[in-house]
Order: sequence, then C-alpha cells, then structure tokens
Amino acid sequence: MASSQCTRRLFSISSFKSALRPTTNASPSITPHRRFSPFIRNCVYQLGSVQSLLPLHNTVATCRMVSNLSVDSRNCHDVSQVNAKLAAAEEALSLSVWTTSTTCRVLSLDTLLALLTGVLLEKQVVIVCPNLGVLSAVVLSLIPMIRPFQWQSLLLPVLPAKMIDFLDAPVPYIVGIQHKPDDLYIKTSNLVEVNVMQNQVKMCHLPRLPRQRDLVSQLTPIHARLSSESYIAKKHPIHRCNEIQAEIATQFLNVIWHYLESLCSKLKSHTITSVQSNHDRVSLLLKDTFIDSFPLRDQPFIKLFVDTQIFTVLSDSYLSSFESGKS
Repeated sequence: MASSQCTRRLFSISSFKSALRPTTNASPSITPHRRFSPFIRNCVYQLGSVQSLLPLHNTVATCRMVSNLSVDSRNCHDVSQVNAKLAAAEEALSLSVWTTSTTCRVLSLDTLLALLTGVLLEKQVVIVCPNLGVLSAVVLSLIPMIRPFQWQSLLLPVLPAKMIDFLDAPVPYIVGIQHKPDDLYIKTSNLVEVNVMQNQVKMCHLPRLPRQRDLVSQLTPIHARLSSESYIAKKHPIHRCNEIQAEIATQFLNVIWHYLESLCSKLKSHTITSVQSNHDRVSLLLKDTFIDSFPLRDQPFIKLFVDTQIFTVLSDSYLSSFESGKS
C-alpha cells in the first residue's frame, strides 16, 4: 500500500484528541486542564509509564524516550507540564496499542514470541513485508512490547532498497524491508528473519523463553481476539483499530510487561553492596547466582540474556536505586 496512506493508520488518534477539551473556568494566564476520556485515563493508570513513540523520521530517539506520568494533576504545580506529559502519553498509548493490534493480526503467537526472543537476545532481526503500514507497525510494536527494557541498538522501520547492504552490519538491529532480493545473502549467524505475509520465521538457534508455556497460556486467548481470524478483526481493515481492539491490545501488552518485569524480580537478592571509604555505596550483581536462581530449563536463555545491553542498562538502573536506598 502506498506510503501516503500510512499517516491515516494511527487508530483513533483523532478520537483521542476530540476527547480533550479546555475547562470553561480556566484563567487566561493558566493553561487549561485537558479532560481525557475514561478509556485514556484507565489505560494511563494501567501503563504507569509508557514508551513514547513519535513519527518515523525520529524513531531511534523517540524509542528511548519514556514519559513517567503522574496523572493526579492536583499534586503538580506546573499544569502545563502535566498537559505536556498527558499529550505524550496519548500519542504513546495510541501508537503502542495500534502497532500491537496490527502485529497480532498478521503474526501468529508462536511467530511473535520467536521474534520477541530474538529482540531480547539482541539478534539481527529482519522483518519483510511489502505493505509499508503493516511493516512499520510490526517493527515499531517491538519497542513498547519489551518494556521495561529498552532497545539499545539500531532500529529502522523501513530500510531503502538501495541500502540493503546495511544488513551485513556486525551489530544488533531491527530492520524492516519491503522485499528481499533473491540473490541476497546476509553474512551473519545471528539472523532472525520474519516474513509477515507468510507468517514464517527463519532464525538461528534460540533458547525458549523462561516459563514460555505459562506465558503462552496467558496470551493465547487475548491474541485470539486480535488475530485476523476473529470476528472483531474481520470487521475492520488491518490498519484500522477500534476501541475494543485497543483495550484487548492493552491487555496483551500488560501480560508481556508483567512477564518481563518478573525476569528481574530477583535482582536484589543476588546483589552485594559495599561501602567505600568515602561512604559511597557500590553494588554488584552476582550473575552466576542470578542465573542459578532460575530452573534448569530456563537457564540457557538467561545465560545469554544477562550479557545483552538491554539487560545491562536496566540492571544498572536497579543497582543504582539499591545504592541510593530507594528500593
């Protein structure tokens, strides 16, 4: 589908904005409060902090920007700052649920979890789809989906055909391409390639996610309601998402977020903190004991995961909170 149509695919963004109205009793010198619909407020309460996604031309920067929201504006002295954060939350929420809903409609749960595994282990991920809207949605859905972790390497929703040689770069990446040349040979042993239209994934050997069976049992009924075979999905084009699908997509994201957060729930138990002569506190994660805390069947994944940048960045932030006594 033509790229000019992609801008119309942000589900219900106009309906979100129509829910915002200034209060009539606001002083001219004060930015008026914005009233959000119950659906937005409920989603913001559920998300707590949301991964902010802006237009595609600024993808890499925006994928690393997180808006930590306080939805109780009475406790904030700067009303305009609250409005800015809520506006960012609106945009992040709409893009997160739209991309997640679209991805679940074109990929089976098994394919999606294999793709998620490759991203978490920082493999070289290539997503192939001729439809620009679907392609960008699948690529961008991976960023909010891996919360609380943040992608630390290259992300290109649509790679121009003339830059196809970029796929030989020796670094982790998530790249979307419309067509794969027949003579293309990617020189890597860490490739995860997803053909969206055929719902197929070709990948290097990857271990199963920890507790994958439990995760699948939780996600299966939610994914089924979003898949292309469901009654709700058949009523709307792939690029369009109604409020029911948005609520289901939020449920899907919440399950994955709680699951990923649980992978780091034991960090403090495997951290030692020493006090230096200048009274500074230094914390160190004991990786070996942390790995051993998982069942044997889950350790192959954890052994690879603890050496990734996305795990290191999050664990370092946790260790800093331990050192400051905030956790």
